[in-house]
Amino acid sequence: MTENELREKIIEVSKTIFSYCMVKTPTREEAEDLSQDILCELIKSAGNIRDDNAFYAFMWSVAGNVYKQWYRKKLKNNTCELTEDIASEDDFTEDNIGDIYLLRRELTLLSEKYRKATILYYIDGCSCSEISSALDIPESMVKYLLFKSRKILKEGMNMERNFGQLSYNPKTLHPMYHGQGPNRFYDFMQSKIKQNIVSSCYNDALTVQQISLETGIPLPYLDDEIKALEDKKIIIKDGKRYKANIVIISTECADEISRAVAKYHDIIADKMKSFIEEKMADYKAIGFINNDFSENTLRWQLIAILFRKICGINNEVVNTPKTSWGENAFLWCLEKLPQNYMFNYCGVDSKQGDSINFFDYLSLGNRQGDHHDFYGNERYINIFCDICRGEKMTFSEYDLEAIAEMIKKGYVIKTDNSFKVTVPIYTTKQFNQIAGFAEQFVRDRLSAVISEMDNTTARILSAHTPKHLQDQVNGIASTDKFINAVCIPATTLIERQFLSTSWHPLEMPTTYVVLK
Repeated sequence: MTENELREKIIEVSKTIFSYCMVKTPTREEAEDLSQDILCELIKSAGNIRDDNAFYAFMWSVAGNVYKQWYRKKLKNNTCELTEDIASEDDFTEDNIGDIYLLRRELTLLSEKYRKATILYYIDGCSCSEISSALDIPESMVKYLLFKSRKILKEGMNMERNFGQLSYNPKTLHPMYHGQGPNRFYDFMQSKIKQNIVSSCYNDALTVQQISLETGIPLPYLDDEIKALEDKKIIIKDGKRYKANIVIISTECADEISRAVAKYHDIIADKMKSFIEEKMADYKAIGFINNDFSENTLRWQLIAILFRKICGINNEVVNTPKTSWGENAFLWCLEKLPQNYMFNYCGVDSKQGDSINFFDYLSLGNRQGDHHDFYGNERYINIFCDICRGEKMTFSEYDLEAIAEMIKKGYVIKTDNSFKVTVPIYTTKQFNQIAGFAEQFVRDRLSAVISEMDNTTARILSAHTPKHLQDQVNGIASTDKFINAVCIPATTLIERQFLSTSWHPLEMPTTYVVLK
């Protein structure tokens, strides 16, 4: 029998098969399921038909065998069946009340396209043509989705399902970012649902249903978050499964790294102290504006430039990936924010090309200079840089309100009829001289130590990172040295009282301006 002849025979007998199934089953849905199974088996077994005359005898033999299998399976199942009219909660007795909860559980695990069709048909009472219009899909696809949903729900109700650890002990991840601004990754990842979706599929690729069970969150609440994460390539799809596409440094991994690199902290702190002592006179002699600040402020200002140069060691040999927001940056997450995480650094530019540079000290109660005071506020940046330039200009009442806010936050002081900033002001030439001091010191006295530390961090991080994320390890290890090569040595210098956080009230300790 040719393929075309078989197709014609199947079309011819499909109504007969369905009528047979209607007699054998209690509901229309079961009849549809059974007839589909019989027709599928006919198609699969067509090669066993001797000739056309034997087709009908073969068909009834197949129908009988498939029905017997279906009936035996039905006897084993003691669950709530999904019919045209789903029973209300009032219709369930004490003997079968658990079935409705199984049905609810499985509905929360249906993927979006199946779930929408099922709810519209069985809960909202819509016809197939109405569902077709609502979902903008062919009516035949609606019938397929409903047929498939019934099978998925029935199978799922017979399964034992367990919620994962994240369902009762969710993780909090701290988004980390290093590269070009703006840092939109930080705000994007503030959702705890997003954080735990990424955590759930970090070590193992999971289906959406497995993510739902692992996090304990029904799929209707996960759908949009999963789509957003996939759109930003924070998770990626591998077949029907999702896996995390960013590195997560676990608490165990971070502790192991911390123990392994602890021997470098005092070495780096000693070298930082030597840099300040050796270069302070040269630094003051450059003659920048406000070089008469207090000794402590100038130490902080000079070491802040050294900190930036340390952060850049080895980064030039690592290819920084492009994020889905369009910037070149490394993205990763920490399970635990280190206690010594005490700085942020950021730069903003004015319309004339001047730059305000921040090295925010994050300790509570000691904040004096914070990039959030200017970041994204172009008017404030331009006004502040105009004051730094010392240009004779008349400020509008609107501008004076902004300046009053800067005075309140300590960036500006008023002297007679003029304004003065509380930060060092460098020309580009002066800053290049200072940066040159720092670059040479890092190259000659620090690079070997920090390279050893980077290699140690990369080795440990690699052992904790899934295979598909190994290409990110070296870059993350290089940028993650911020804690061990900057924050902890700086803490050591504070503890030794070489640096003090009792800052002069009219001097910004780690904010400076470079004029173009």
